[in-house]
Amino acid sequence: MNKYLKSYQIVMHTVGPVFVGSGREIGKKEYVFINRRKIGVTNIQLLYQELKKRKKEEAFENFMLGKGNSGLTDWLKGQNIRTEDIQFRYILDCGDALLERGSNRGLQVMECIKDAYGMPYLPGSSLKGMLRTILLGADIIKNPAKYQKEKSRMQQSVCSDGRVSRKSCLSNEIKNIEKTAYRIRKLPGTNEGDAVNDILQGLIISDSEPVSVDNLVLCQKIDRHTDGQERKFPVLRECIKPGTELKFTITIDTSVCKLNGKLLVEAVKIFSDSYNKNFVASFSGMDILKQNEALCGGGCGFVSKTVVYPLYGRERGIEVTQRVFEKTNVPRIHKHNKDKQYGASPHTIKCTQYQGKTLQMGVCRIKKITAL
Repeated sequence: MNKYLKSYQIVMHTVGPVFVGSGREIGKKEYVFINRRKIGVTNIQLLYQELKKRKKEEAFENFMLGKGNSGLTDWLKGQNIRTEDIQFRYILDCGDALLERGSNRGLQVMECIKDAYGMPYLPGSSLKGMLRTILLGADIIKNPAKYQKEKSRMQQSVCSDGRVSRKSCLSNEIKNIEKTAYRIRKLPGTNEGDAVNDILQGLIISDSEPVSVDNLVLCQKIDRHTDGQERKFPVLRECIKPGTELKFTITIDTSVCKLNGKLLVEAVKIFSDSYNKNFVASFSGMDILKQNEALCGGGCGFVSKTVVYPLYGRERGIEVTQRVFEKTNVPRIHKHNKDKQYGASPHTIKCTQYQGKTLQMGVCRIKKITAL
């Protein structure tokens, strides 16, 4: 290997469930209730072949193409077909999300991303996104004077009149912050801010090694208020369950990016400290992140994906975040106008329940970083 390339293997353990979606929903006609704790996700092709043997293929086609409210479980029961006769792609533990066949007909089941062999994993893009935010937040906290201009511009933007879409809100301000942090190479023949000048082009992150589907669990979306009250939503996600070991590799081109294992550990500590102090500490009964913990994947919430609190600190960060929600027309039902009163913005933290305990979504512990 070239001497300027440094590679590390990172071993993470999931502390909370981790979700990275495939972009599709598992419909009620694709899974069967085995019991209140488990569902079986079917292989439609194999199921069709089994039904064809029983001369029920036409009835099955009508069911699949119909607009009725019944799920596959009820249809199979009506056809006198036992669950034991079905070949499943995999069986999902429902964890603490107790499933009732009647009351859960409207539940969304969001599928996690899997490889070509049906094995769940974390994409390198998700891992790099996590590290990119951590490194940026840590640099802002260590070098606040460096970002004063961008800090002022963001404040002016959120305090200006008018409404914008969530996608475009603060997009220019974030680009300028990342330009200050990362687009600093100044290569000949390029303009300031060109993507080719981004030092994190020298950071290559692999997908995680795949894990068995036995490491999946269905988790219900829960918002926990600062006062400890919880609101459950009719949304279930296929998640990599707590206690799962995930391994991936990072390769650093040191001629472009000066990151190393020690600096990465330091950045994680700085960002987790900020996240705890400015956000988690406001929530009754929630565990704070340890110094080697970070949040990865979907459903983790606004604060874990942004650098508002590293820029402004707790009190001013609450005001700026509240203004972001107001500016992007988040419905008043969410009561973000009361965020300052509640002591956090947003005033709910993204959670689920697992083995009787409320856990934050996406918390991962970095156990080991080994030079290769």
